Amino acid sequence: MIHLAHRRRRPAVVHPVPDPPSTPAFELALTVQAMLQADGQSLHDPATAQAFATTLQAVLLLVDGAHAQGILGEEQWQAMRVMLDDMRAAPDLV
Repeated sequence: MIHLAHRRRRPAVVHPVPDPPSTPAFELALTVQAMLQADGQSLHDPATAQAFATTLQAVLLLVDGAHAQGILGEEQWQAMRVMLDDMRAAPDLV
């Protein structure tokens, strides 16, 4: 018979889980998700994610229209498009 009560246990090996990369798009996705969760919604819900995508399509149309009418210059339009494209990726990032 082998008595196990007096044997030393080896410490468990812990593999650290790396943090997800902190990019502006990821931070924006977390912000959008937090805002929705404060309202009882989530980007994980397909209906909410679809409503979010449709709303962003309308916002992109607005920004593109402002650019076409000369309200937004080229640099401002490009900056807005990058930010809105990052925001559009939010459901895939959270």
